[in-house]
Amino acid sequence: MTNFALVVAATEELGIGLLSTLPWRIPKDMAFFKHVTTHVPQGSDSATQKNAVIMGRVTWESIPPKFRPLNDRFNIIVSRNPSYDMKLADSTDQSTVLVGDMEDAFIEARKQNSPRVFVIGGAQVYKIAIKHAKCTHIILTRVRSKVDCDTFFPEISDEEFRLASHEELEAYVEQPVPKGIQTHKELQYEFTMYVRKMFM
Repeated sequence: MTNFALVVAATEELGIGLLSTLPWRIPKDMAFFKHVTTHVPQGSDSATQKNAVIMGRVTWESIPPKFRPLNDRFNIIVSRNPSYDMKLADSTDQSTVLVGDMEDAFIEARKQNSPRVFVIGGAQVYKIAIKHAKCTHIILTRVRSKVDCDTFFPEISDEEFRLASHEELEAYVEQPVPKGIQTHKELQYEFTMYVRKMFM
């Protein structure tokens, strides 16, 4: 199967959500997320290929209906309920599929020949994905401000992952990325990336 990356925004305590929603709104992070997950890397055919985004049911439901499915990406929803209603506005939509587990999600991404595959939440999906040998990158927007959360990203093992340089992050996403602490209203945040040590 193909390598994949996790994309997440999390606090210093690895908080990622509160009451099944994102507890902050950072427009530049949302734009960064969109670029990272839609950008087809150089050397791929951007006219015919789309990156895949894998998410759990709760994450899917947390996206406002008018933005579902995430455009210009192949959406893979993981749910143990095989009759789960994704409530797609267009029943002929070919860019969204429902699967029963993570392995089936990876199979679907491979079928689509997606140049890049991203896992985008939630907590249970991240917990499974981060342990997978094919999880090579974690693209983490670190929210430096204190924010109450009730849902958390799994611990990032220093033995398995290293903090990449800013230049490595820019090379991976293939665009300039603001460096250092950024500010939006009362929130401080920073764009970072971790790379699996076995993956060079």
